[in-house]
Amino acid sequence: MTYIVRTGDTLFTIAQRFNTTVERLIELNNITNPNMILVGMVLTITPEEPSPQPPLEAQWCPRLTLGSRGNAVRELQRLLRDRGFNPGTVDGVFGARTRAAVVSFQRSRNLNATGVVDLNTWRALGIVCQGEGVSVCPTIRQGARGSAVRFIQSLLQRLNFAPGPIDGVFGADTRAAVIAFQASRNIPTTGVVDQATWDALGVTCVPAFPDGTGGGVIPGIPEGDEINFTWEEEDGFRYLLVTNERRYYRGQPVRITFRKRNISDQTVTLRYSTSQLFDFFVSDPNGVEVWRWSEDQSFLPVIREMVLGPGEEETTEIVWNQRTKRGNLVPAQTYTLWGTNKATGKSVTVQFEIFD
Repeated sequence: MTYIVRTGDTLFTIAQRFNTTVERLIELNNITNPNMILVGMVLTITPEEPSPQPPLEAQWCPRLTLGSRGNAVRELQRLLRDRGFNPGTVDGVFGARTRAAVVSFQRSRNLNATGVVDLNTWRALGIVCQGEGVSVCPTIRQGARGSAVRFIQSLLQRLNFAPGPIDGVFGADTRAAVIAFQASRNIPTTGVVDQATWDALGVTCVPAFPDGTGGGVIPGIPEGDEINFTWEEEDGFRYLLVTNERRYYRGQPVRITFRKRNISDQTVTLRYSTSQLFDFFVSDPNGVEVWRWSEDQSFLPVIREMVLGPGEEETTEIVWNQRTKRGNLVPAQTYTLWGTNKATGKSVTVQFEIFD
């Protein structure tokens, strides 16, 4: 199939019209400069046919919560309806009636009645899922510190349970907020963030680590002496930012890993305005930027798209040599690393220390 370029056309608008990508058009037509397409040019077009969706049984079981949408929600609603629990209209929208039906079903099967559809709920519904759903959430209690605590505090704050300052320290205020949240969800009010509490918070799953303080091993990331990381979940994505150490001596290479994972039940297309997919920068304790990865890179002014199916992820690894923009070795102190997904603008931060 071919197409003749018209006035006002760009590769991006042509790609949209024929359900393909700019990269695909460049490849098929051997285009060297994507910003220079001429009126009358004949382009070869090969629309990308969407791959058939496998049945839910062949996919990972997505964690569904109030507000989720898509085919998995529609399947959930059918399963609930067939078992005598009325979810309302089978429309693929996880609303209040669907949540009420989930809670009723969970109680009938002696499950934690959180209203969140987790792996155990799928299993009770008779679904045998593969892949995602086997990672373990850490048990976190008063006295714990680190990125996991900051994540809990931010979740509680969004739900209007005041945890005190979001400082990564599990103190009395955070424990009181956890207890209040647990009471609101009819789960044991222990003040300890256990698996039932994670489930009620709607967390899809979190990196497994032994002590709840933010250390340990993350699957798929090389192990260091003291892996240092933070993660956030927003708009169907989990963002994970990792440095291979918490403390570095001056001049020691800082290995950085940035990962984004689609934790929704729908295929998502990320669109980038240039060939740059991500960026990193480091700031000192005063918030002054001392280094930015993109300043030493060059990027093509071409629209890029990335398609991530449910459970799929994209990981980037770089190394920083502790040099400033001018090439000088940075002084020993605490720094903040920022990782940014250029498609969504979402940034995640993690701190580390450099010592003499």
